[in-house]
Parts: sequence; structure tokens; C-alpha cells
Amino acid sequence: MRAYDPPLFRAVEDVARPEIPENLPVRLIADADFAPYSFLSNTGAPAGLAVELAIAACERARLRCTVEARPYGDILAALEKGEADVAVSGPRLDPETLTVAQMTRPYFRIMARFAVTADNPLQKADPEALSGSRIGVVKDTVHARWLETYYAGSNLKPYDSLAAAGAALKAGELDAIFGDNLQTIYWVAGEAAAQCCRLLGGTYSDFDFFSRNLAFLVRPGTAELRAALDYGLDQAQSSGATAKIIRTYVPLSPW
Repeated sequence: MRAYDPPLFRAVEDVARPEIPENLPVRLIADADFAPYSFLSNTGAPAGLAVELAIAACERARLRCTVEARPYGDILAALEKGEADVAVSGPRLDPETLTVAQMTRPYFRIMARFAVTADNPLQKADPEALSGSRIGVVKDTVHARWLETYYAGSNLKPYDSLAAAGAALKAGELDAIFGDNLQTIYWVAGEAAAQCCRLLGGTYSDFDFFSRNLAFLVRPGTAELRAALDYGLDQAQSSGATAKIIRTYVPLSPW
């Protein structure tokens, strides 16, 4: 268990652009239903956090990238068949996936966090600070198991959904809720919360439970393309473009 402080990834500003042709055509492919990372916009065009980060990386690496959205189940097959060069979202970065694709450096990480009512004086979310507190969590999830492991001194309350736990927090039936980082942010900033609540502390990262890195997947044998995207991601981060894109899709700080 560890609280995570920004920056999540450090840009390497002194690395030169890899020797790869400028304006090289690169076909990006994205999961059509993986919001907020990738989805189809109202116009039918691919959009999302991962899509915009990929485009920003391409621009800074001086690559000519196009994006196509496909169903989740088609992503890896498209890479294997050579129908796309880079998957920007979709498949998990597990050993099976990495036998057919190579990952870039991570662009984001799935984490978790706490929220409390706006008038709660608590400033920390460690087990000692929340000892005896009523904490809501979605039942039978990795988040529930994490709390059982590290917050045994709290009174853990299971719910069918994060929205249900949030409603209980708003009603004063809980002292805190815990769940996926972005889902918790969207609930706190959303209409249902009606400004009742705030995030408590920073994000938590734990790869034994809920955390996993998100990265682009490149077809094997294209090491230069992978290096170019790493370069582009670093340049986007150091220029502030990454932070701007994240603010577009995440209403509160994800850190």
C-alpha cells in the first residue's frame, strides 16, 4: 500500500528523437467503449484520454497518425494481422498480451482513493486516521479486499455500486467511501453528489490489488516506433500538454 504523489511518470527531456522518418503514417486503434480513455464522440469520431494523449505523442514525435475505434475483442487481432500499428487502449498489459505486442512507457495508472463529506475535518486517509470510521465500498471487489487487508480497524460497509455508497455518504450514513480513482472523482464532481463531498488525501497505488499501468501496444518488430512514441509521450508531458489533456477528461486532480 502506498499513497502516490505526482508526477506519475517523469519526462526525460534530454533524450533525442529516435531515427525514424518524419511524417511516417501510423495507424492507431482504440477500444470503442472504454470511457474515459477511449470512446466514440457524438460525431462518431474516436475521443478520450488515451486517444488525445496518443495524438499529442504523435505530433511531438512528428508522426502522421490516424485513429480508428473498434470493439475491444478486435484490438489485438488487428495488431496481429497488421491492420493497425498501435493499440492506444483496450487489452490488459498481461503476459499473454505481451507475447503479441510490445508496450510503450505507461501513460496513466489505475489507482484508488477515498472521499468524505465536505464538512469532515479529516485531512489524512491512513488506517490510523480512519480507525473506527464507517467506510463504504463496492462489495466483492478488489477495493473491498484491500480495505479488509489494511483497514481492519474500520467499520467496512458493502454496497452494490459506488453510486449507492456515495448516496449513503451524502446521507450521513458513512464517514468515507473508497473506490476506483476516476469513478470516485466523477461521483464527487457529479450532479448526484451536489457538492456534498470532497476527496480525502491522495491516490493509492497497489499492484497486488487494484492498480495497473496503461500503455500503448505496438506490433512486434517496430522498436523504433515504440521509441518514438515514448519520446512523444515525454515531450507531451514536459510541455504541459499531458496535464491539459487530463484536465479535459478528469474534473478534479487524479493525484
